[in-house]
Amino acid sequence: MVLTISPGPLLAQDSTNCFLRDFKPKTAQIPPYVDSTAPTAAPTATVIVNAADTIGKVSPYLLGNAAAVWVGQSLDNTAMINWVKMLAPSLIRFPGGSWSDVYFWNGNPGDLPNTIPVGTSYNYTTGAYTVASLSPAFGANQALTPAGYYDLRKKTGAQGLITVNYAYARYGTSSHPVQQAAHLAANWVRYDAGRTKFWEVGNEVSGPWEAGWLIDTALNKDGQPAIISGNLYGQHFKVFRDSMRAAAAEMGDTVYVGAIIDQYNDDNSSNIGNKGWNKQLFSTIGDSVDFYVWHDYYAGGNTSVGGQVYNGRIQVRADMTSMAGDIATKGGAKRPLTLTEWNTGGPSSAETSIANGMQAVTVFCEMAERNVGMSCRWLLSNWDTDGMFYYISPNNPAIPLWNPRPDFFYLYYLRQFLGDRMVGSSITGSSNILAYASTFSSGNAAVVVLNIGSTNQVVKVEPSNIGVGNRFYVYTLTGGSTATLPQSVVVNGDSGTGTVWGPNTDLPNIAAIAYPIGNNIVFNAPPFSVEYVLLDAGNNVLSAVERKNVPLPETFELNQNYPNPFNPTTKIEYSVPEAGFISLKVYNVLGQEVATLFSGMQHPGRYTALFNASRLASGVYFSRLQAGNIQMTKKLVVLK
Repeated sequence: MVLTISPGPLLAQDSTNCFLRDFKPKTAQIPPYVDSTAPTAAPTATVIVNAADTIGKVSPYLLGNAAAVWVGQSLDNTAMINWVKMLAPSLIRFPGGSWSDVYFWNGNPGDLPNTIPVGTSYNYTTGAYTVASLSPAFGANQALTPAGYYDLRKKTGAQGLITVNYAYARYGTSSHPVQQAAHLAANWVRYDAGRTKFWEVGNEVSGPWEAGWLIDTALNKDGQPAIISGNLYGQHFKVFRDSMRAAAAEMGDTVYVGAIIDQYNDDNSSNIGNKGWNKQLFSTIGDSVDFYVWHDYYAGGNTSVGGQVYNGRIQVRADMTSMAGDIATKGGAKRPLTLTEWNTGGPSSAETSIANGMQAVTVFCEMAERNVGMSCRWLLSNWDTDGMFYYISPNNPAIPLWNPRPDFFYLYYLRQFLGDRMVGSSITGSSNILAYASTFSSGNAAVVVLNIGSTNQVVKVEPSNIGVGNRFYVYTLTGGSTATLPQSVVVNGDSGTGTVWGPNTDLPNIAAIAYPIGNNIVFNAPPFSVEYVLLDAGNNVLSAVERKNVPLPETFELNQNYPNPFNPTTKIEYSVPEAGFISLKVYNVLGQEVATLFSGMQHPGRYTALFNASRLASGVYFSRLQAGNIQMTKKLVVLK
């Protein structure tokens, strides 16, 4: 028997995670299907799934999106609404990125300067900078008004995330600009009347491209410094948080408020505003924050599908590792991370290609494995080469408005094939195969497999610690051409009709390919493809072929892992001579448990555990086999 294990999540899932308060068990839906015969070729890659290795619950608010005020009431049309309902984003962010720095939801507050400093022009030597006209955006004058935003959410069933205008607390000219800006945010909470649970204070506030990073101190009346800092933002955040929570409490509601942190080590930053940002912020806000917010755009400049996916995966992992490290070492309260604005970093040919969809699947799954509480992908619609749904003015008669780009199809299937708990998985045989495993409360296991290489792979899935039924179901998404960045997607052979970028009619009724499980789960993964795989729930247990005439072990044994040192995976073999409760765990040098490889009843036999230390630091660890009063330990060395 082979078991797999992944270390624990970056941030624990406990009562401080506001996003899991709405967690609900998820039942897998068997799709329409046509039966087929599985490939007989030898597997070139094997995905080993351990359903007993629960990494964590999947937040119900992970698969979110965003709407911007400048592409607004035109969203309220039957075609667009129907597509968004099919996508089913868990929440929609508003009013849209840096726009929130100058957005006043209920009109002109009357204390705005005519100009504001341009932070990116700041000269660190002389202190000189240029100014630009402040162009405020008032809610009622925008294409998507606050009322229109709420209507969009009502029609699509999405929860919301609202970004309140923090920059106004910096450039406002009243005697008390922070309190004035917080009061404006609190009044929005009152107008919202319990419809929105999640709010964030500002947008990328530590960046010089944001209004409010730099202010004209001659116009400021409460003694604020010219350039923002983590301490200053933390002080202001608490004023916003208290005002917004009090406003919600007046109506018997609860709101959760997030603060902006940096996703990289900022201690040596040349940007004096965000230098040491996280440490300063953590020390100021303490445990008053409900969640932490970061933004990023991934794999910018990569002009291949593989490059977009691989580098996006590396970068989002680096983001989460860095922030978790800062929270642990710089005094941050243990709160969930949220990625509330993200997408590919371009170029535009990648944004509109299958690379964007494949990268999106990877980033979402990486976040799910690390218990990210919420994310909002940028953007439902923007212009002809930006946004999930095509929009251009004036209309191009050759292309239907609101036609979904390839990324829509990848995320449409991800929502259906992502369970409610992520579980451990590992891959052998090919470095071009990525895989993410999850389970449903209905007893089904699911695996999302990506082939980021240029050759076909035959993939075998080996599930352990979960029963399976008679069939498994596969949707394969591939590029619609042989171009380096294909601009259209094909779903199980269906490419749609007309000038479209994917199946545009009767999408919910496209049949999955169903294969009999038998003794194997094997399928093809074409070049540059994603396979969404769902296993029937059942009582059948797949295992390695029984070795005949091999005597059962007579004693408990824990063998030395191989290889050792290792990076990131190693095999740990052990023997069980009699049925009983067995635990195999991994500890660090402080005696702290970092992984549970197995804990439960086992029959006599010889077992192999595959330990994945990809999320652990280099160093010495110990495997420990426990069976009643018997305890055995071996030294492991992770060397990266």
